[in-house]
Amino acid sequence: MRYLAVILLSLGAGAIAYVVSMRTSERELAVGFEPSTGEEPSEVTPRPPAGYTYLRVEVTRGPTLRDRLQGFLGSLALIAVAIMVTVGALWGLGFLIGRLIHSFYEQGGS
Repeated sequence: MRYLAVILLSLGAGAIAYVVSMRTSERELAVGFEPSTGEEPSEVTPRPPAGYTYLRVEVTRGPTLRDRLQGFLGSLALIAVAIMVTVGALWGLGFLIGRLIHSFYEQGGS
């Protein structure tokens, strides 16, 4: 039952991350970061020969300052959570070792 809860929680977190990351703007997404010249190419891209795959690469403006800041803050949050989890795990391990030593001394040391 615990494993099912973990799986459902991870699927829910993944679904939330997917929905939050969706872009709702009407602009066309493309690959490549080059400054735009303001001119659109007027020629039509020829079709590839039979048996070949063609991937069209377009020019974009790259991430905005808001996107960069959002990524930076997300990285900081991820690092903070990772540090808290690590510290909690180490504290719990130390606590268990302390209890083990304490119970060993209460039983007379042997």
